[in-house]
Amino acid sequence: MNAKGDANRSVRMTKQRLYQALISLLQQKDLREITVRELTELAGISRGTFYFHYADIYALMEQMEAVQLDHLCELMDALVPNISQDDVPPALVALFTYLNDNPDVCRALYGKSWESEFTRSAKEMIAKRCLGQLTTDGGTLRQQYLLAFAINGCFGSIAAWQTQGYQPPPAEMAAITWQSIRAVKDLL
Repeated sequence: MNAKGDANRSVRMTKQRLYQALISLLQQKDLREITVRELTELAGISRGTFYFHYADIYALMEQMEAVQLDHLCELMDALVPNISQDDVPPALVALFTYLNDNPDVCRALYGKSWESEFTRSAKEMIAKRCLGQLTTDGGTLRQQYLLAFAINGCFGSIAAWQTQGYQPPPAEMAAITWQSIRAVKDLL
């Protein structure tokens, strides 16, 4: 591999180490309590390297959140067009599999109670995506309430699932959620 490819791989590895260190620290304390020193020590990189990539810890968190929202957008783009089908879309199973396989990331971003600023951003993005796909005019007030009910219900189910130790398995949880989503969709 050429030097540029090696450098890109090195940058990706550095950022991944920073992400993992931040996720680990967020399990223990709030973002505002985390210092660059403890983050870089845990990641095994220099403070200079950190500041080469990020202005501060908040910039790192913003980038992590943006990556997660992009991933969620991709899943929603695959999920929403299939809302009329009976079978559980693979994108929903993929979402629950991701949540199951990455519990630390989810707790760090969504919060232990699944109520955080990031959660609110995710819910807002999902609502916009759904209304855009399901209605052409932004939805009636009734549709907006039904959608809010569905979205908050999904997040509540995920929080309960987390509390239950991610049981039942992701595919079964996706089926339960899909049944609920379809019931609300039929009312739209």
